Formats: sequence, C-alpha cells, structure tokens
Amino acid sequence: MKTAIKYAPSNLSEVIYPSASVQLRINAYATGQMEGHVILYGPNGTGKTTVANLLVRAIGGADARLESEDFEELLTKPKLREYMKNASLWARFDPSDKYFMVLNEFDNAKRGVSKFWTALDACEDGAMAIITTNNPMNIDRSVRSRFDMIEFSGVAALAALPRIQHVLQAEGLKLPDAQVLHYLMQEEHHLDLRKYFKKADELLFLHCNKLPFPMWKATRPQLQVI
Repeated sequence: MKTAIKYAPSNLSEVIYPSASVQLRINAYATGQMEGHVILYGPNGTGKTTVANLLVRAIGGADARLESEDFEELLTKPKLREYMKNASLWARFDPSDKYFMVLNEFDNAKRGVSKFWTALDACEDGAMAIITTNNPMNIDRSVRSRFDMIEFSGVAALAALPRIQHVLQAEGLKLPDAQVLHYLMQEEHHLDLRKYFKKADELLFLHCNKLPFPMWKATRPQLQVI
C-alpha cells in the first residue's frame, strides 16, 4: 500500500500545512472560533480535499450530515433552494447541527451557480459549504463573496520532513533528517505532497530489497516564510 494512503491524516493535527497561519485559520473553524463557508484553493497535491473532509468531521463529528452528491448533481436539482433548506433544517436534529457540503473543483461549475448561492443564503447558519479549487478566480464572484478564502500554497520539503520521517520510521527505516531532507529537496520544485510520499515509497523499496540509497550530501534547509 502506498504510504500516502496508509498514513493519510486521520485528524487535522496530522495534516502537513503550508504555513502556521493556514493551520491557525483551519483550527479556528474546527473549534468554532470562526464560522461560515470556506474556499480552500491552491495547486494540486496540497491537501485541500483531505482538509475539507477532516474539517467536516472536526466540526460535525463522525456522523455529520454530509451531502453525498457532487456539485454537478447538486446544481441540476430543480428545487435546489428547497432541497438545501430542508437538509439544513433536518441537520438541526443531528448532533452535527449543520448540513455540510464538500464541493471539489467547483471552478468547473458553469450552470446553476446562481441557484446555489441563493439556496445557500436561505440555509442561513444551518449549512456549511467547503469548496476546493485550483482556480478560485474562475468561481462566480457572487459565490466567492460568501466564502472565506484560504490559500493552500505548495508545501516545502522542510515542512514535509517531520511527517515523512514518521512514515519511514513506522516502517522500520531510520535515516538522519539531513539525508531524508536531501531526498525530499529533489522533489521540492513540485511543491506537491504526493511527490514527497512517493519519495518515501522509493526509499522503503530500496530498504526492503537491501539496495543502496542514492548518494547524498547535507543540504542547508531554506527557511519557510510564514
């Protein structure tokens, strides 16, 4: 099993965030210090969808009332306002107290968007929508105005190092931080978490087959601006 799947975060504290400020804002929503709808935007492989799903669980619990349909199916409903308002009213009787929607790649939504934001307004505070996207400016302006926008920029190798080391050591491979960082730095131009976990898979393959690790030299880490 790929390490990215086997060691996927089970809660928000295990997420590799692009910065401390992003982590602070996500935790504010998770703990109820902030409320409202959220757009998580940034390039591929930054953990947006993972955070969206974990955020729902953190706020609403394991049995949170989560919309099962994707945005394409949702927007084609003939009585969307009535459907969403009823869902938010029914959620009041659940422990979660909210009707949640996780709408991935919502920048591709072209039809029925006006119905969506008017339906969202009708739900008042009984619903929470979390949108993920690579291209936030392609989302209708009326939707964006109703959401808090949180940028998930690319993740630096140094930020990924603690989690990757946890994975390697859990699989029985212990290497110095400097060595693992050197290998991760080779993938840093992607700024993609999937690439870092793929590098962990490669190192574990070499370890399991008793093959030599690539040559390396200590690399001075770049300080991450937060």
